[in-house]
Amino acid sequence: MAKQSNLTTPTSLPDFMYNVGDRIDLLKRLLKVLDNPDKQFKIIHICGTNGKGSTATMIAAILRQLNYRVGTFTSPFIGTLYNGIQRNFSDISKAQFDSEMAKIQHVMVRPEFNHDMLSEFEAQFVVAMLFFADHPVDYVVLECGLGGELDATNAVSNTMYSVFTEIGLDHLGILGNTVAEIATTKSKIIRQGNTTITAPHQRPEAFQILKSQAAAKQATFLSADQIHLTSTQVEGLQRIVSFQSAIVNQIQGKFMFGLPGTYQLENLANVLTWLNDFSSKTSVPTKHFDQILTAALGHLVIPGRFEQISTMPTIFLDGGHNPDGMAAFVSSVDELYGDRPKIIINGFLKDKEYQPAVKSLLTLKNASFIVTEPQNQKRELDAVKLSHVYRKLTNETIETFEIPIDALKEAIHRAHGLHDKPTIFVVGSFYLLNPIRSYILAKGVDLHEN
Repeated sequence: MAKQSNLTTPTSLPDFMYNVGDRIDLLKRLLKVLDNPDKQFKIIHICGTNGKGSTATMIAAILRQLNYRVGTFTSPFIGTLYNGIQRNFSDISKAQFDSEMAKIQHVMVRPEFNHDMLSEFEAQFVVAMLFFADHPVDYVVLECGLGGELDATNAVSNTMYSVFTEIGLDHLGILGNTVAEIATTKSKIIRQGNTTITAPHQRPEAFQILKSQAAAKQATFLSADQIHLTSTQVEGLQRIVSFQSAIVNQIQGKFMFGLPGTYQLENLANVLTWLNDFSSKTSVPTKHFDQILTAALGHLVIPGRFEQISTMPTIFLDGGHNPDGMAAFVSSVDELYGDRPKIIINGFLKDKEYQPAVKSLLTLKNASFIVTEPQNQKRELDAVKLSHVYRKLTNETIETFEIPIDALKEAIHRAHGLHDKPTIFVVGSFYLLNPIRSYILAKGVDLHEN
């Protein structure tokens, strides 16, 4: 059985098998043989193009504040493989991961699987389901991978919620080539009779497709457009958010919100729409929403989502890796940092729509740029090729570095030499953010010691 003996080492597996045969049938059969671990908890399924990780983390944080046991499965992971599978915000251990992988290996060698192989993502998903069953949780917040009909996470038996963030153009040719085609693919995660929620300002074609699919599945359909938010910046990057719902329950209140990216307000509207419905199904005390939300979200940090990772110098990390994600990042930088000087470190995967993303970046005021390469040998966009895009749009030569840490050191050197200290932003692929984030966390306050 080719490679199957290496199943306990996930990096030995193919990283992508999204459209190779009937993956969902394979995973459903595997989960059944493993006694359907996915039936041991209620699932909140998160799908969309941008904002999935933030939405998932906020929902999980609120559930924890309500004293529920919570499993989270997120991708792409930030840091190590084990960060993507968490119980009550604690990573699965290597020993626990390996133990669950061994169970999968034991089953996959059976004749009925006929030499089938799992991809890395599929194996991680099944490990998560086993882990959450073996270490009981009440709810699992399950983030899609690519998302939709053929996504590994769609092998689960049932879901309580399908929550859709903004749907835009990404993974073209795999999920579809238009917003409508992509929305159709993603809409297939909606389950019979569940509650389906869509983000505010969803593109009209995506909105109608989600609404129609929910109706076909007799699912309750809710739009986050019914949540009205206002925010006021307070100390640091925190803000006070006031909210009011026009949906059943009429929840309203005011709380401290700690996520600095202005695009997080749209994700927050989605989360509050979920909470409004969840509170009607459970015993959540609505009169205490302000305290619950401040405690859950007031100091929340989401790695790689407009994350301030250093203060000397000031460095932010953001995984804006497609046109919509980059536009949201640029909007946040404009609102929070305006004309102040900025150094942007940028790198993309070659299979992303990076040219329109670069155009968005170039609208930033008082910004200089450094180009580098994500750490993914199969998919990284060559830094020189990306610099040619910048040169074509600006007629300027952009400094390039093959290694992300070298790009970071150059940015810190530049910042150190300027009187008006610039803010450094690292934006693009999560494969770019990961090595830089690990380096900064290891160096701590000694970043100037290059």
